[in-house]
Amino acid sequence: MPASAHSDRAHVVAYAFLDLNDGGAQRLTIAACKHLDRRKYRPIILCARRPGALATEALSSGVPLHAMGRLRYPLDLAAPGELSHSLRRLKVTVLHVQLYSRSSTYWRLAGRLAGVPLLVAHEWCRPGPAPPLRRAVDRVLLGGTSFVAASRAQRLDLLEAGVAADSIDVVYSGIEIEGFAPAGRDEARRELGLPSGVPIVLVPARLHPMKGHVDLLAAMPELLSMTPELLVLCAGDGPLRRVLPALAAAAGLGDEVRFLGQRHDMARLYAAADVVALPSHIEGLPSVVMEAFAALRAVVATSVGGVPEIVLDGRTGWLVPPRAPSALAAALASNKHHFMMLSVDDCTMN
Repeated sequence: MPASAHSDRAHVVAYAFLDLNDGGAQRLTIAACKHLDRRKYRPIILCARRPGALATEALSSGVPLHAMGRLRYPLDLAAPGELSHSLRRLKVTVLHVQLYSRSSTYWRLAGRLAGVPLLVAHEWCRPGPAPPLRRAVDRVLLGGTSFVAASRAQRLDLLEAGVAADSIDVVYSGIEIEGFAPAGRDEARRELGLPSGVPIVLVPARLHPMKGHVDLLAAMPELLSMTPELLVLCAGDGPLRRVLPALAAAAGLGDEVRFLGQRHDMARLYAAADVVALPSHIEGLPSVVMEAFAALRAVVATSVGGVPEIVLDGRTGWLVPPRAPSALAAALASNKHHFMMLSVDDCTMN
């Protein structure tokens, strides 16, 4: 239904971020907004600081986006009041915040000040422990908040943080599988200019410390000793965009590891790959695993967060410990010649 067909009685559902930068939660939010019944819900995206890299994609999908210009510094005491004013002006009735974001506490305070009827806090995954002040404020805000966990693992994290069990719902995210339909490996490689007879490992992840690219680079000498002809494609951008290529070059991996930057042709990259690798230290429920399954590509991933809830070890992929380059190399090398042929029935939650 087009945005112009909103009902006057539709609930204004605001999805609140720091910035709408490229990431799994942000992309899944945009996709979810497309499928809301606009007769009942009117989605908007709120950015506490600036629009971010995905702003154009959100706007082109018919989802209004508002950037507030706050939180440009580590502490912004005026932000809750400013944000609450925006929530009242926009007549927000449901506020959906991302718990991993440093903006989440500000948004939750703003929601309280604005009297938003329903506050939903979504636990995807956190890159590390919150500072003491934030933990203290979060405890104060526990009451009156409904929590969504991206996986059973994230539900346990919320319970450990003191959230009541009856306040938590586990909601597994989905993807639009049509965009990742299985395609021929040889054809995809021809289109991308990639070699046809070399095993290709695709790493579809932000260039961020929590994604474990450094472990993959550390695994490469051992992996190449077992698989001399191998190509690793790293698709994504992030804070390590300059560091990781320099590390690869210093290790003499210029020909075996390519950093592709942010890509908009992920379906072709999945099709070209033999296996998808995700060596993360921390995860929630990674959508790239589901995308790999939709493309009928097997996965080698670390057993962190909700990954074991979707990767069936030895069936739809292989699980290895985090920060274990040798185990990662062994899992990738042992399947270089006969990667699993998956079916749609294989790629289900366990």
